[in-house]
Amino acid sequence: MAFTGDEGKMIDPAVAQRWIDNYQKNAGPNAIKCEFFGFRRFSELLGQGEAIGVRIYYAKDDAGVSKLVLVAVTPAQNNIAKIDGTQTAGLVLDSGYPCPPYCNKD
Repeated sequence: MAFTGDEGKMIDPAVAQRWIDNYQKNAGPNAIKCEFFGFRRFSELLGQGEAIGVRIYYAKDDAGVSKLVLVAVTPAQNNIAKIDGTQTAGLVLDSGYPCPPYCNKD
């Protein structure tokens, strides 16, 4: 099966809030709730070659801090950036702005 760019689905905001609440009530008061990534960085990532979507990896940096690592993916389900240590080509997005402290102001 090839990726088409239509993977995933939109969900009701009330369902999203319930799921977020489910996570956050067990995560602890200092846990990262989310990360913000800018439009321009997404555009760079998706502007690579045959990019049709993004794969988001849960990761920990060398200091043990949880991170999100985003990699563009082709219709053939391959990462554009090779993150297996064999190659250094391709863009990989990291360093989103975490909440807290960069939280929704509403």
